[in-house]
Amino acid sequence: MHKLGIIGLGNVGSTLANNLVQSGAVDELVLIDKREDKLLADKLDLEDSFAASGHFVTIRTNDYTALSNAEILVISVGDIKAYFGDNPDRWVELEINRKNIKDIAENLKTTAFSGIIIVISNPCDAITTLLQKELDYPKEKIFGTGTLLDTSRLKRQLWQETGINPSSLSGYVLGEHGDSQFIAWSTVDTVLLSGIEPVSFEESVRKGGQAVFNGKRYTNFAIAKCCQQLIETIFQDSRSIYPVSTYHEQFGVYLSYPAIVGRDGIVSTYPLSLSEEEEKKLSLSAQAILSKVFRK
Repeated sequence: MHKLGIIGLGNVGSTLANNLVQSGAVDELVLIDKREDKLLADKLDLEDSFAASGHFVTIRTNDYTALSNAEILVISVGDIKAYFGDNPDRWVELEINRKNIKDIAENLKTTAFSGIIIVISNPCDAITTLLQKELDYPKEKIFGTGTLLDTSRLKRQLWQETGINPSSLSGYVLGEHGDSQFIAWSTVDTVLLSGIEPVSFEESVRKGGQAVFNGKRYTNFAIAKCCQQLIETIFQDSRSIYPVSTYHEQFGVYLSYPAIVGRDGIVSTYPLSLSEEEEKKLSLSAQAILSKVFRK
């Protein structure tokens, strides 16, 4: 019996909830959102699918106390309208989500919740860092989806270049889930690199979500699937390696680097033999996050 909570039922949160219900991954869901009408509509819509899916899920809404015995809590709050201005990036949601995180932390502290927290909300590394500090939560039990999505975009582009199934391709995008991210080319199979121009290819990966956003004004399928993958890994304690946003003591902030994920959250980081240039890029990415998340 698996129980999970989702705070924030926007495009991503509601897609994730549907994925989990249809896959049979959860037996109980706790859904929390400030928009009561939208929340109740999602609940009814999900319940209407039970007859077709053959899997029954108990769904509770806007009840923080129901999170007390949940195994996992997903944070997907945000305001998609913040991106509708000129030249938006993931940092436009920082102040909006800084306040959201304070409210969430205050409510969580009134419960007995002690499970794993996965942060989707943007800017992902900053919000994960802030929530961990607000809750004074064990660092290994809270992490962000980070560059798992960007790594999927990397593999999608490699597939388009090579025709090789993306699930069998190697390579990581590391650092910030944002502009200072970088492809760790030392982790990509060298046989795949023939004919690829690194600078333009990397920029295309970095801006990979923009085409999706431009077409429908949000992204949801890929990030929801990435989060579902992490959830199932935790439930199954399969100890798989993912580039997720974890706390790095040497930088004092969360950013993405391969980590082993299991039932207890982050089991350990998975060491890479990065080049000197890549190590420098990782450090610069950490500095980019720190300069914004803690600025006055």
